[in-house]
Amino acid sequence: MSRRRSSRALTNDASIRDAAIKLILSAGIDAISFRDVGREAGLTHGALYARFEDVEELLVDLWTEVLRQRAVRMFEAARNAAQNPSEESVDALLDYVRNAEASDVAAVQVLLLSRRFVVLFEEVEVFIHDYLESRGGVTSAIHSRTLALFSLVSAKIFSNSEFGLNNDRIAFLAPVLLAALETDPEDVLPVPLSEPDDRVIPPPTSDLRSQLAYYTFSAVGRSGYTRATISRISRRSNCSPGAIYKLYPSKEDLVIAATRSIMRAPWFTLASAAEILNEGMLAQLLYAAASEQNSIRKSFVLEMSMASAHNAKLRDTVGQQLELIEGVAPLLTDISDEERTHLRYMLRESVLLILGVSFMSTVTGAIAHMDFNQFAEPFRRSMLECCFPSWPDISRQLKEMAATQPRHTGRE
Repeated sequence: MSRRRSSRALTNDASIRDAAIKLILSAGIDAISFRDVGREAGLTHGALYARFEDVEELLVDLWTEVLRQRAVRMFEAARNAAQNPSEESVDALLDYVRNAEASDVAAVQVLLLSRRFVVLFEEVEVFIHDYLESRGGVTSAIHSRTLALFSLVSAKIFSNSEFGLNNDRIAFLAPVLLAALETDPEDVLPVPLSEPDDRVIPPPTSDLRSQLAYYTFSAVGRSGYTRATISRISRRSNCSPGAIYKLYPSKEDLVIAATRSIMRAPWFTLASAAEILNEGMLAQLLYAAASEQNSIRKSFVLEMSMASAHNAKLRDTVGQQLELIEGVAPLLTDISDEERTHLRYMLRESVLLILGVSFMSTVTGAIAHMDFNQFAEPFRRSMLECCFPSWPDISRQLKEMAATQPRHTGRE
């Protein structure tokens, strides 16, 4: 029989958890220390050691007592919208985006980064198995739609915490999602998908910058931004830290240079945007995002995105890529202002969906095996019917821009 804890002890626990959430959002999961948690919670170092063996045990407590419930509710809202589509169920899911609390943002971050913490991951893995990897009595099609929705909402919650909430985009997304989810799974015809043949992260050449980029991808992807030190990168690159600092003033600048290398890679180009509402294209992009073909890229982009939440220069770099993608819309002519606005929203939501699926695929292999057609095809058809009556003309203009203005893909 467990000993009943005093009201003061319970109050201290709540203060510790609130402090840990605040520090995850402001400094990152890797930067949490007992000293900082104690200062934020108004408790002594000894008070934390009396309660927890180390910081990872504190994170385990935070997940089991607070964050897991937030993740479960979010997932159940996604499953309810997929299984019982209605204005109410879709609105309830999007409420997690509109009214995201600090604990929701922290739940997304801890879920996505837990694989790097052995003890913490043992607890998070229970949620992964019970929800992400188990159908829970629904069909494969509904589970696939649920995973897509959960991935999208997770990405939107995190993105909004960095770049701010846009209620107009949510108002645009709600009827599109509803129409897509109301599509009978039996009416979704299979679209053949092919294993991506691009290597977004190419092997390093003899050039030092190429080697530094490659080993930066690897170090950050495996260890996170904070733990990927210049010493570790220099050791893997077989050069001295001084040689790195001659090229890049700081680790921050090195990581930004590596990130821009990814921006130049063809993971989402104007050519992709021009065909994204064509049959099979969005499903293929989601399949490629979840593929193990570029596991280094997936982990690096995830860690870079998480680190950008508390680093202004990294956040600006991520924001620039999103702006590049959206920035093509104002350049189009002969379409209505409404379609131009809808195009901006569609491109942003599609990119967040792709990133969400990519991020979640680093958590569980179940994402790579979902039926991407079951969400992507109804979603893109819904986009066409709701928002883009002149899509052929928009697609044509985007293709012309892709041929003449490659910089809008992020390539130099």
